[in-house]
Amino acid sequence: MLPRPRGRRPGRYTVEFETPDSDGEFIATALAIAALMGGLADAVEDWTGELTRRGMPPAIVLQFEYLADDLADAEHAARTAAAHFADYFEDARTIAARGIRIIGTPRRGHRAA
Repeated sequence: MLPRPRGRRPGRYTVEFETPDSDGEFIATALAIAALMGGLADAVEDWTGELTRRGMPPAIVLQFEYLADDLADAEHAARTAAAHFADYFEDARTIAARGIRIIGTPRRGHRAA
């Protein structure tokens, strides 16, 4: 049985991610996207294997093998984005952990409080 599509257009599935309000939310969402892509890659790969066992022509199966590879690449990209984010903001997170708030650059002519 096929899952039922939800969303605005028939045949489309809706997945929504909230806009992150913190570094933790960003990293968690990026890792959730990675998990989703990895799960889809595994499902497509399993399905492709079943198509091969049933004698589906290789030219057709190959397209789904490409799709599974692209989804695995998407999983890797999402994990890499989370890691880069953590690396990029590591210094700011360390400073914030020490109790220092970074609120931006003071406007010209004004001193920081």
